[in-house]
Amino acid sequence: MKKIGEVKEPLFGYMQEVVVAPIENLKVIEVQRKPSSYHVRRLAESMRKIGFTTPVIAVKEKDGNSYIIIDGQHRLLAAKEVGIKEISCVVIPEKYAHDLMELNIEKQMSLRERAYVALNVYRMYLEEDSSINEDDPRILDSIEFPYYVTLGIAYEKNQKLFGSAYESLLRRLDRFLSLPLANAIKEREKKAQIVLEVDDVTRQAVEKVKEIGISHPFLYREVVSFCSPIGRKRKIEETLEDVFGKLKNNLMRLVEEPERIRTHKFSEIAYEV
Repeated sequence: MKKIGEVKEPLFGYMQEVVVAPIENLKVIEVQRKPSSYHVRRLAESMRKIGFTTPVIAVKEKDGNSYIIIDGQHRLLAAKEVGIKEISCVVIPEKYAHDLMELNIEKQMSLRERAYVALNVYRMYLEEDSSINEDDPRILDSIEFPYYVTLGIAYEKNQKLFGSAYESLLRRLDRFLSLPLANAIKEREKKAQIVLEVDDVTRQAVEKVKEIGISHPFLYREVVSFCSPIGRKRKIEETLEDVFGKLKNNLMRLVEEPERIRTHKFSEIAYEV
């Protein structure tokens, strides 16, 4: 790795290192969205004509010799494709990487991708200082919704989770916790497990409804909407645990009596994402 200079960030005034790093010393952050092969090909074509012109943005690993790219995975892959051995990087302090990851939306991310990014940011804070509260302003500024973290944990355990079916409920029920991150992460894991257990019953209910001849692209959401104990209420006094417990009971009843769903007028809540 060769440091070739520093740049003073013009708004906040912190220093950004400019380095040239060997390709083998660079890796993409684990929760990055799946790269577009088309985009990589186009960038490779461009590099063959004019070279590597736009540095990637990275943070330094704790070993001091390697870097994690938080913006520029397509450029890295294209550079590898054309045989480039080292590339230029702008290295920013890790404290600013949290926000950049959350805001880096070159294309619209899926709920799963948003959840993974939020969870990774959460874990970075946890590793830095597990004593800070989950509702600390730094975390509130970096993670848009707390349920993203809950779903991120759930997706890690089951990638087939139909998370969007529960998003409307979670948005109204999940809150940032006034607990140190060391304790809050345990509560997040419990919440994620509750969502997964409900999802198991939802799958059973969906299959039973299909058996009576009802099937459409939004059936999963309709089943959750039909069994929701809170409907479209915005102000909810009950906890996530209480509401999902009632939802699970309603789903189990639907498994036993799938014909009940014929009384349901498919509401707009099923389309909310």
